[in-house]
Parts: sequence; structure tokens; C-alpha cells
Amino acid sequence: MPRRPEKNDHELWVAFLKGDQQVLSLIYLRHVNALFDYGSKISADHDLVRDCIQDTFVTIIKNRKTLSPTDNVRLYLFKAFKRKLIRELQKKTRFLPFDPEKGERFEISFLRNFDHAEFEVTQEQKERLTEAVDTLTIRQREAIYLRFIRGMNYHDISVIMDLNYQSARALIHRAIGRLRETLHGESETFSRALLFIFRCCRA
Repeated sequence: MPRRPEKNDHELWVAFLKGDQQVLSLIYLRHVNALFDYGSKISADHDLVRDCIQDTFVTIIKNRKTLSPTDNVRLYLFKAFKRKLIRELQKKTRFLPFDPEKGERFEISFLRNFDHAEFEVTQEQKERLTEAVDTLTIRQREAIYLRFIRGMNYHDISVIMDLNYQSARALIHRAIGRLRETLHGESETFSRALLFIFRCCRA
């Protein structure tokens, strides 16, 4: 007997809004790792990140009757989770104002461990790639992460980062331009490796 195709996020969300709370666990399992990875780049407090993920889903359950349908469950989760995480970080730093524009950090640290047959990237080049990413502002790193690692479009990035569409595009274009400027003089293969690495590191 052929297996039934799995329901997509939209179908699961509709079922949840109609009262099937069990399907929310499927949505959770699909997105929890990505949410944790994203949150861990904003804050080094992994316990806080986990708590905020749990609280996001608890809030969804509590507010089920007032929630609206959505065609983009992932965007809804990322936005709601980030809002909750930033709010908790603001509470932690109530005596020293927390700036959501700067955050605590936004670390992209996977480059040193990257290996792929298509690009023979030496350890020294991995360090150069990491250094190039580190020259970006926190906001540029976040935008690059959402665009190339999470594969989000400019609209989704603008919603998550509270930007208009054109500002989101400009932020990413400036980040790419800065990476190219930092890597000026490197081989074409080496320069292309950076964006290729981003795409390979989606989870």
C-alpha cells in the first residue's frame, strides 16, 4: 500500500487552527533545529534559546483561537521566536540597554570545518574566509545567514529583520560587496567558494 504524502506546513497549520493540537508537534520537529541554530547565533546562552523556542510554541497553543492562517509557517516561527528571544535579552540587560540592531553577536563559525571535493580549500583559506565574514556588521551577517544558509527570500528577510524590501536587498548586496572587497586578489575559485559554502551549510 503506497504511503500517503506528508502534509506540508500550511496543511498542518490549518489542521492545528481547527483544533488538532497534535500536528503542532510535527511543525515543531520540522523547525526546531533551524530555530535553535538561528537563536544560537544571536545569543550564546543556549538554555535561553531553548526556553524561548519552547515558549514560542506554548504561546502558539495558548493563542490558537486568535491566530490567522498563513502560507509561510517558517517565517511566522522565525519572526515570533526572534521577537521572544530579543525580549528576554532585553530583560537580562535592563540596566544596560540592549540594542536589537546590534544584538549580542551573530557568529558564523562553521567555515573552519568545511570540506568539499568541488573546492580544495586549505586551512589557511578557511581562516581567510572566516576573517572575511567577521568583517561584516552583525546585521549583515544575519542577513547573509538568512539568505544563503536558510535560503530565505528578500521579503522574508525584511519581515524577520524589520526592514523594508529594498533595505533588505541593499543590506545583502553591501555584505556581498564587502566580502568581495576583503577577498580581493584571491583566486576566482576561492572567492566563489564562500557563497558555495553558505549554500552547502543549510540545515
